[in-house]
Amino acid sequence: MSFFKRFFNKKKTLIQCPRCLGKGHVDADDIKRLGRELTWRPGSCAYCNAKGEVAADIIDKINPGEAYLVNNLSEKERLALIEGHPEARERMKRFKINVDRFIQDIVTLHFVRKLDSRQIAELFLESAEGLSAEDYAQEEKDLIAYIEKVIARHN
Repeated sequence: MSFFKRFFNKKKTLIQCPRCLGKGHVDADDIKRLGRELTWRPGSCAYCNAKGEVAADIIDKINPGEAYLVNNLSEKERLALIEGHPEARERMKRFKINVDRFIQDIVTLHFVRKLDSRQIAELFLESAEGLSAEDYAQEEKDLIAYIEKVIARHN
């Protein structure tokens, strides 16, 4: 192997993905283990990009349980986050603040204002304009299920 190939082709040490435990997908057990019941759904693992392995140094860059790092992020955003770009870190921080605020709003509406999950969903969906009746019904169903998970978790 030439000098340039050895110099530029440094092999990264790969380890089993700590998020999906090498499966390439996150299941209900992984979600529970990482405490992400309110922020994740089962699916392909965004931490290892569904490969089951990650570079050993990624753990120093981003927590395996980071809620923002999900599989619907663009590849560009995923890489920016892993590389520690300040703008990506700021978006991650804002995401956490927004999710925490949303969960706290649900808790307050239920436990303080004594609203049930359907009433809370209706409040959040008041501004849902332009949805067909079918889409609205599905959004409402999904939101009620989520609200009930939040309430159960805070009981």
